[in-house]
Amino acid sequence: MPLPAEKPSRRKHHAADVPNGTGGGGRGFLSVRTVFCGVAVVFTICSFQLVLLFSHTDPAYESQSQNARLWHYLQVHEANLTALALQQRELTRLMGQLNNLLVGQQKELHQVEDQLAQQPSPAQLPVANLPEGSADTAVLRKMKELKKQHQEELNRQYNEIAKLQAAVSRLSSDAPAVPVQTMPPEMPTEAPQSPPEDPGSEKSPSPPGSSAEWPEQWLHRFSASDLEASAKEAEQWRLMARNAAIHAWKGYRERAWGKDEMKPVSGAPGRVWGNTGLQILDALSTLWIMDLKEQFDEAADWVSQSLKFDHPAPVSFFEITIRALGGLLSAHALSGRPIFLQKARELGDKLLKAFNGQTGFPFTQLNLRTGEGKKGWYSGVVLAEAGTVQLEFRYLSQQSNDPKYAAAGDRAMRQILQAENGQGLVPWGLASSGPPRFTNSHITFGAMGDSYYEYLLKMYLQTDRSEPEWINAWRRAMDKMMSRLIFTSKGGLTYIAEEKNSRTDHKMDHLACFVGGMLIYGSRQINPEDVDSRWEQTAAGITETCYEMYHRQPSHLAPEASRFNPQGVRGQDMSVWNNAGQYLLRPEAAEAIFYMFYYTGDPKYRRWAGEIMEAIEKNCRTTHGYSAVTDVRRSPVTLRNEMETFFLAETLKYLYLTFVPNPRTVLNLDDFVITTEAHPLRIAKVGKANRQQRFLGK
Repeated sequence: MPLPAEKPSRRKHHAADVPNGTGGGGRGFLSVRTVFCGVAVVFTICSFQLVLLFSHTDPAYESQSQNARLWHYLQVHEANLTALALQQRELTRLMGQLNNLLVGQQKELHQVEDQLAQQPSPAQLPVANLPEGSADTAVLRKMKELKKQHQEELNRQYNEIAKLQAAVSRLSSDAPAVPVQTMPPEMPTEAPQSPPEDPGSEKSPSPPGSSAEWPEQWLHRFSASDLEASAKEAEQWRLMARNAAIHAWKGYRERAWGKDEMKPVSGAPGRVWGNTGLQILDALSTLWIMDLKEQFDEAADWVSQSLKFDHPAPVSFFEITIRALGGLLSAHALSGRPIFLQKARELGDKLLKAFNGQTGFPFTQLNLRTGEGKKGWYSGVVLAEAGTVQLEFRYLSQQSNDPKYAAAGDRAMRQILQAENGQGLVPWGLASSGPPRFTNSHITFGAMGDSYYEYLLKMYLQTDRSEPEWINAWRRAMDKMMSRLIFTSKGGLTYIAEEKNSRTDHKMDHLACFVGGMLIYGSRQINPEDVDSRWEQTAAGITETCYEMYHRQPSHLAPEASRFNPQGVRGQDMSVWNNAGQYLLRPEAAEAIFYMFYYTGDPKYRRWAGEIMEAIEKNCRTTHGYSAVTDVRRSPVTLRNEMETFFLAETLKYLYLTFVPNPRTVLNLDDFVITTEAHPLRIAKVGKANRQQRFLGK
């Protein structure tokens, strides 16, 4: 706005000089007189103005102040006019947007009306992607009603799809295997995609209430209403397990982020396993399965930005393989994100240096920075450590298209089988030099022997049942185990004993509880003609015994090892072995219960798992996580201020999967094989020649 024009100021005009004419004395006089008169008039006027000026000083100043105020008001008015103009332009723009929005909604409504007119069946209607907000309230209300109807119809169709998938799965299980070409190494099979959902909400497990949601094997023994009631009962435990994972992760995130382990009572960093953020790597698959995607993403960011493998001190080759390498590979198998495979290859290249070129067995310890391998506490080779890396190394070869990883792991397993030489059960100690041979006589399914037997079965299933050498060795071991190590007390407890110097020791580690899950897994997954009818009954008996390890203690937590009296009646047939009363948050009993529930659907397994979950929540929860317990025979318990990474990786994962309505909708064992650290890896369903090339390097 232009400023107002200034008032014209009074100017003094000098009288013009009149030129002299001729003959003009009088004319000159008149000119002088005129000038004199003019000067007098000017003097008089100026004098009068001076008098006025001195007699009216305040009004002059007052007039000056009024002018200043006037200018201020004019400037404010100008600013208001400018702001009003801007608001008018913005209002015009918004009105245009609202008009376009209304036109778009009307078009959407007309399309829906046309579809309703053409296809009256609700099943044919697509879900309208309706914009939010409108000036037309009636139109918006109607469209929201239609959207709700469409969503309900979409949910019904998802249920129908699940029913068809179940039918296809049953048909495919009876049909001969069809070779499928494997994908390029950098393009792994993606995890099944879920329907779009609210990013801030929890992904709900398959809703119960329809028989289509229940496996056919379950419906042979239980009605749909029984299974629905079981699922509703287990929902409280499912949420308890999920919230436990959130609580433990939060404590670790706040107090020990990037460290290998956290002390749950004090919140301080725990033991150093390899300075690789081991808790992060070990928890990745659990976070994904529980749909804790925000936590999974922050873990993935740490892996991408901060994960290094350069610890200068020796680390456990076995633990780093099953926890760190397995965790990365499983995160890749579940999410398909290349960063996990990239980091796994980086670690795998370092771990390859641990394998002894002469014996084929890995050294117990490895320096990640220098690549130097060395022996650990045992002068020889531990059976479980040499025979529990194959699933991880094979998956790495299959996905990277580099056979060197699988070749190293498979060579170690074949060296064990050369020493086994058809005898089935084998001691846990192997020589570290010379030809493959055993150096002690201690046969156990507990510490130092356990997962070798587990991996024989799972290597066979990982390669889609194409390599019989592994299943043959596993069946030999199971036959000997059934005849030499399986006992049932007079009180009805089925357990797995140990052998030392050919003498039976009626002691069973909590670690050995995995056998219950392994037996039913083998019974349901291998070829029916290779199944021993005793396996499933033994699996059920061992799993019940492991539950009793918890149930009979005052804390409802299980000891590290138990002693059995085969002649003892109920209540006198099991006790804590050699004061091994500590509970270390171990997963093996929960693992066996999960497998039994997965294949049978029996609600009792959920209740057993629920009792274990409640005991953990009651006794082990701390400010920052969950703690191991010193003695399960005492209540209240004394905490050890230890939380190993397998609590998040295994214990809570198995419990959670037991509580979801149908575990197959979260993790299908026809598509995944689970490592000894509970990390799911995808099964390679490929042609035999390609399978041999990828896994065995041939």
